Amino acid sequence: MVSRPILPATQSSWLDCSSRETYRPSAPSEPENKNGAKLGLCEVSEDDTTSKPDSETQKSRSALLRGWLPEILAQLGGLLCLIAIFLLLWHADNRPPEALYLGVTLNTVLAFLTSLAKVAFLVPIAEGLAQLKWIWFSSPLGRSTKPRPLVDFQVFDDAMRGGIGGMRLLFGFKGMLASFGALIMLSGLFTSTLTQQAITYQVEKALSLQANDTATVDRATTFSTYDGNVLALTPYDTLREQRAIFDGIFTPSTERVPEVRANCSSGDCTWPAYGSLAVCSGVANLSAINNPGLHSSLRNATEKRLRLLLQTSNITAGSAGYGNFYMAINEVFPVIIGLLDRPTGAFNQSVTELMVSDSFIAYTEEMVSTSSDSDALDDMMAKVKYLELAFWWCTKSYVTEVTQGQSVTTEVSVLSRAKEGMNNTLNVAWDHSFYPCYSAGRCNETYGGTEMVLEKPAETAEQVDFTVHLWTSLTASMLIASTMLDSLLLDRTRGVVASNGGGSAKAFAFSLLGDFLTTELPPPEKRLADVQTVMSNAARSMTNLVRQGTTRMFRSEAVVQGRVYTSQAFVKIRWEWMGMLTTQLVLTALFLALTAAATYMSRVQVIKSSSLATLCALDEDTRRDLGGLGDGVECLEKMAKKMLVRVERSAGLEDIGQSDASGPIARLGTSPQERSQSRTW
Repeated sequence: MVSRPILPATQSSWLDCSSRETYRPSAPSEPENKNGAKLGLCEVSEDDTTSKPDSETQKSRSALLRGWLPEILAQLGGLLCLIAIFLLLWHADNRPPEALYLGVTLNTVLAFLTSLAKVAFLVPIAEGLAQLKWIWFSSPLGRSTKPRPLVDFQVFDDAMRGGIGGMRLLFGFKGMLASFGALIMLSGLFTSTLTQQAITYQVEKALSLQANDTATVDRATTFSTYDGNVLALTPYDTLREQRAIFDGIFTPSTERVPEVRANCSSGDCTWPAYGSLAVCSGVANLSAINNPGLHSSLRNATEKRLRLLLQTSNITAGSAGYGNFYMAINEVFPVIIGLLDRPTGAFNQSVTELMVSDSFIAYTEEMVSTSSDSDALDDMMAKVKYLELAFWWCTKSYVTEVTQGQSVTTEVSVLSRAKEGMNNTLNVAWDHSFYPCYSAGRCNETYGGTEMVLEKPAETAEQVDFTVHLWTSLTASMLIASTMLDSLLLDRTRGVVASNGGGSAKAFAFSLLGDFLTTELPPPEKRLADVQTVMSNAARSMTNLVRQGTTRMFRSEAVVQGRVYTSQAFVKIRWEWMGMLTTQLVLTALFLALTAAATYMSRVQVIKSSSLATLCALDEDTRRDLGGLGDGVECLEKMAKKMLVRVERSAGLEDIGQSDASGPIARLGTSPQERSQSRTW
């Protein structure tokens, strides 16, 4: 046979099932290889190549494109599924989960679209591996290659189905491209599982839209019980006020009186910053003030109270029958609380204008004699120290939050300033008009509806006026004064020896001198801090009464509305988990393009997984050497492992559709020369 040039790039037809004759070349184009037989390479003349018009090249490329059209469409379908998945997840991200038609969930739709996308990339992979099977057995253009074991046909076919077949192809290494495709196919085992991880459900607080959900917290915008004629007090209003004072001052200094509890129907609510009337407190060290007149006034008031306390205690002890007990105590700690009849100057002017109660507390840090003679009193008074205890009106801004049923209110700011100056005072001890009108029942004529307006805190944007009715405030000031007025004597272990007053001195004595049954004084800084805590607790307790009690006239703004939140599940998309499917589709497109390029470069027809092509590819002699199925598939596979074959190209045919029965055709098998050699199976 005359040697002719290799088929040009436009010749892609090499397998012709229309012929019934077997081509037998007279001589091999290359030396025989005793490791495996081959068929002679059929070549075409150069004249045939040069005579082909350019239209034939375009026709060949068009045929190649048509051959891969189903796989290209599958890739486009996979891309559309991926786009649909991203749009679906983007729409659902950070939103409550929605049940679609017939209860279909987001996970169900994602699983369905993922399955479609998975099929979309598995189809090109399977068909590409099938096409690589034929390329694996064919010779590169212009040179021959060694024959391949016939069992590789089975390996490629198994790999098309994935699973173990893909593993065999991957580890058996039938070329870089085939291993690449097998790796992509095996990754499909994890596609659905990993993609489902993209959807998570997080429970978060969301604004409730239920009409019956409520969030309210009380506050006071006015302090008044005036009805236009008299103070409209409800039964036991005065007891509630005094109880509020005692609840505050007898709260241990290590604890804090809680703020007003908010009402929240769901257990999770928030309120914006809001303002309210409040009672503020302060403590000043009067002993450290350089004011001789003040010190003289304090000494006179304390000495009178102390002399009276010692005298009444002796009389009471004797008449009560336990005089021996009292007489056995020679030294005591005196604690006396009295009213200040004028401002001391320890607080600024804006605070002084709003004071509702101003008292002093006198005490000693060492024990003094219980004798009431002048020398003993002089020695006692030389050891007395003074503190000022003040309550005044103020406005505070709060932020309230209820979390899992626990209400927490935080003070944001405090402001103690009246909008306009007043000629009147809110402190009963400084107002000389209150007792005359109080005893005569003519306070409506004296005070009427006079109010003091306080400035609102800067943190609140609400337009609300905060007012204190003068008459109501003076009445409350009288109740505070009567509760604070007190004096007592304590023994060495802080037990009460004698008392005379409202009973509040005991709470301050514990802060100044230590708890019951103690004998050591607390450090000076702790004593001052504990007294401030007692005053703060008393002020907060009175504030709670003002915000919740009947001492505030009802107004619509007295109840602050908040936001109610309920626990709701929200869809959270973790986009990184979509990288698996996206990468698979991209790599599949790359694999398909490389496989099509390899097909074109190898001048192999686009046959892919056609079983008919496989049926007519194996020549009769090779089938006869291979044997039948009589000994089973396992025996057939063993024979296929030993038999080496390769594909030969057809010659003289421009297209498979132009082949005739007499023309040469390509066969998959061994050449007659190799078959004639002695072979051991």
